[in-house]
Amino acid sequence: MTDYQVIWKGPVLDASGYGIASREYVLALDRLGVDLKIQPYTWNFPYEFNDQNKKERLLQLINNPYKENRQKILIYHCPPGNLKDIENDRKKYDRILLNTVWETAGVPGSWLPVINACNGICVPCSLNVDGLKKSGVKTPVYLVPHGADTQTFNPENKKFTFKEAKNKFIFVSIFDFQHRKNPETLLKAYWSEFTSRDNVLMIIKTYGSSRRKIVNSISNYKRRLGFTGGTAPLRVLTGILPEEQLKGLYTLGNAFILPTRGEGVGLPYMEALSSGIPVIATGWGGQMDFLNEQNSFIINYKLKDPRKSMYSGSAISRQYHRLFGQGDQLWAEADFDDTKRQMRLAYENRLLCIQKGNKGRLDMLNLTWDKAGNSMKRAIEETLLK
Repeated sequence: MTDYQVIWKGPVLDASGYGIASREYVLALDRLGVDLKIQPYTWNFPYEFNDQNKKERLLQLINNPYKENRQKILIYHCPPGNLKDIENDRKKYDRILLNTVWETAGVPGSWLPVINACNGICVPCSLNVDGLKKSGVKTPVYLVPHGADTQTFNPENKKFTFKEAKNKFIFVSIFDFQHRKNPETLLKAYWSEFTSRDNVLMIIKTYGSSRRKIVNSISNYKRRLGFTGGTAPLRVLTGILPEEQLKGLYTLGNAFILPTRGEGVGLPYMEALSSGIPVIATGWGGQMDFLNEQNSFIINYKLKDPRKSMYSGSAISRQYHRLFGQGDQLWAEADFDDTKRQMRLAYENRLLCIQKGNKGRLDMLNLTWDKAGNSMKRAIEETLLK
């Protein structure tokens, strides 16, 4: 057991991306013998645990007492905008680390004071490291990548049951229904490149708004684009899928696609590759720390001001104006024609998809949460020494 105690303030019981990462970071540190006390918070997306041992251990760490005779380092695992009482916390703890993630070329200027008030900041990708430094962050920045859950997501998982998918090439896309994920280019490229005569099906699993709002947004967008009869089939799943169905959705697919505008990590990309299917993705963002031409189909892009697409008439999903519309941001706009080209290339080359998926699986086996835990532990101990 370490001679210091980590107080981890994170959503360890949530089903969100932050929740997944929070659980895995904490458990990795726990396996390394770090003395941990969890202070959980929630965004009200409760996670349904299949692994009861994991849940029990997290609850034990939540109930772990504070150790009065040890140095204490508080780790916030949240967006910088969520930090409300940092000055008071600076008086209570020996050091403070912020563990966070961001999706554009630089962080909003309004976040700089709170980031610089911490003793260090941990981020999961090289894009974030560069963006923080260029934005004027003065506190030490540590690269602490995420791991891939290759045990949960693997090629042997039973395929999702979907009768319409029989003998078809399946594109799978999984994302929060927000503007940053770029559902506009995804849908327009699919309907433009494929018709009902192609042996193809796209399945979108999304969430973030009511099913009625999501389906209406997609239907209205399709109508505005002028697509009527004869388009390639699309099926939309909403809400939270049970884990077994989510795992099977990946293995049902021949390729995963998301022409995102920006990612800090891109967990669905990791889950897809872990499941043995290739990725079609924008060639910019945190995902480019592990995506390449050997495991993916990479889409060309141009960096643009988020406001250009957010305030356009084509935007169909949640937009987060307050964060992405501040005027000091850049993200990637996937090239429309190249998105179509990469989709067609995957569709016409199933063997290539299998080869890329197999390489992706091997790549993900090297991205473990134990490695992530070691990186986090080094950041903690370097911060305590300063």
